[in-house]
Amino acid sequence: MYVLRLLPLVLLIAAAPVPQPLRDRLIAEAAATAPEQLAFDRTTGSVRTGGGTTTRINLVERWDGKKWTLLSIAGAKPTSTQRHDHERAAKAVPVPGYHRLATLLPAATTVETDSQGQAWWHIPRLPAGSVHTDSGDISDHLQADMRLGKRGDGYFVDQMHITAREGFKMNLLIKVTDFDQVIDYQPGSDGKPRLISQKSESRGTMFGFPGGEKAVVTFVYR
Repeated sequence: MYVLRLLPLVLLIAAAPVPQPLRDRLIAEAAATAPEQLAFDRTTGSVRTGGGTTTRINLVERWDGKKWTLLSIAGAKPTSTQRHDHERAAKAVPVPGYHRLATLLPAATTVETDSQGQAWWHIPRLPAGSVHTDSGDISDHLQADMRLGKRGDGYFVDQMHITAREGFKMNLLIKVTDFDQVIDYQPGSDGKPRLISQKSESRGTMFGFPGGEKAVVTFVYR
């Protein structure tokens, strides 16, 4: 089991407004890392429990800069129906990557500094379309903190921690009580930041029974 909850921050500086010039620079840099410029394989492993059942998912997908291809499901070659269903589902959600921060950074309002001297920018409510699940967009129920890392003589977002602002319903059957997601970024060989991993954990109830999901997603660039 991996622990996703962010360790409590020992704040050295009271919350202050996010510096506009730096935010504008980070937004421009994120927007410049368009998904059309990237090619990567994404591996997803997840375990979902609820209603007395356990579902395990292991997917390997490929993004070639234009479209997604489903490479394997649980280590097996996908059927034509599975490939068709995957293609349709993939078109419904944005391609993940550092470029997505261009739509998130404008929502950052305050900055605090932790005991290691690292700045964390707070987003009190995620913009619509930020986080999708099988049941739809849950962004309105979430908040986020972004950590700034050093890169040469500048900065980039090296980690984002997303949590639930409140308990919420995903549909008529599922109520989510806790949601945690940690997203890590690192500079690639060209120096531009790249999304490298996502780890998430959610807990709640389905049909009144407790359950949840844990997932680990990794990205390998080609």
